[in-house]
Amino acid sequence: MAVIRSPNNCGFRHALIFYTRTGRDAMPFVLACVVLVALAAPCVAEVAVLVGDPAGRVAKAPDPTRVNEPFAVAYDAEGRLYGVEYTRGNRLFRLAADGTVEFVAGRFHVSSPKDAFPPEAVAATADVRFHGLHDVAIGRDGRAFVADTFNHRICGFDPVSRDVTVVAGTGQAGFSGDGGPAASAMFQQAYCSALVPGGEALLVADIGNHRLRRVELREGTVATVVGNGTAGRPVDAAAPLATPLAGPRAACMTADGTIYLALREGNTLVAVKRGTVRIVANASGKSGYGGDGGPAREALLAGPKYVSLDRAGRVLIADTENHCIRRYDPTSDTITTVAGMPTQAGATIGADLRSTRLARPHGCAIAPDGRLVIADSDNDRILAGPAD
Repeated sequence: MAVIRSPNNCGFRHALIFYTRTGRDAMPFVLACVVLVALAAPCVAEVAVLVGDPAGRVAKAPDPTRVNEPFAVAYDAEGRLYGVEYTRGNRLFRLAADGTVEFVAGRFHVSSPKDAFPPEAVAATADVRFHGLHDVAIGRDGRAFVADTFNHRICGFDPVSRDVTVVAGTGQAGFSGDGGPAASAMFQQAYCSALVPGGEALLVADIGNHRLRRVELREGTVATVVGNGTAGRPVDAAAPLATPLAGPRAACMTADGTIYLALREGNTLVAVKRGTVRIVANASGKSGYGGDGGPAREALLAGPKYVSLDRAGRVLIADTENHCIRRYDPTSDTITTVAGMPTQAGATIGADLRSTRLARPHGCAIAPDGRLVIADSDNDRILAGPAD
């Protein structure tokens, strides 16, 4: 008798059972029975590499088949994936339906965060010299907004005209401009370019100024919405403009207006709701890993670099220095790991996202098909797998 089973990832198992018998007349008699056993478990898709590979890290010149150090991902209304490269590429790219990568804006060059060069005028050219792209968001009109971090500004890319324009920031480091034109304001390392739910404004993590700022896209104005301009631990129950911030790195907003803000140096996740600040994950502020399945305030994080929302309104956290993606559930106030093997950097693809090793992931988002998509930065690739 032989039994053959298919992998348990398709919603069913096949069992092939063979019985072989020999009669008195030496003529073989074969009875074959095929049994199909349906399972109640849902189909579990495999982890897929959408683009890139760890070998991209050694690339010294542009390679049309590779991305270098992807830091964030986003989807447009047509379901196309956009991404940005950090300092080893400095480009905005998108994926075609067949999986090929198209670099749509930004000149390939390798830079350092310490490099200082005057940012170029960018109107009517896609051949701009970005410097350390960190984030990308796609507006309802298809325009891509990128955080040109070490050029201290937010830029917009029009996919039809291929023009790149400055949305916020003069390109010089500093702080100024609240209440006035965003393009004339000064930022100090703009790390985030997250759209609010209606798409009318951008949340910008102005990390060097210890503030979260909001850029109104129609009016073209900017204002601080969280942070008093000093570095320090956030204060529970404080008013948004009264609290210090320890490394505001990334933000997102829910439909009810709640802002979630990841603090890189503070190793925490903060919620700003109805005019009040509350630490919702890692109240201790200590760097480390722990707390899965329990109260999020008692958990540990290590240098969180990104936040986004899943379809249920839960917060996905790129727990970068723990090499994993965590998820905060505001209903239960608990935290869990949904991707990566905590504290274990690597490149091995597992049977699911929990058994797949990541290396300092930065961006994460939910794809139109419901999969969790991860910018696996130090592996120079973008992965996708089941979100739960």
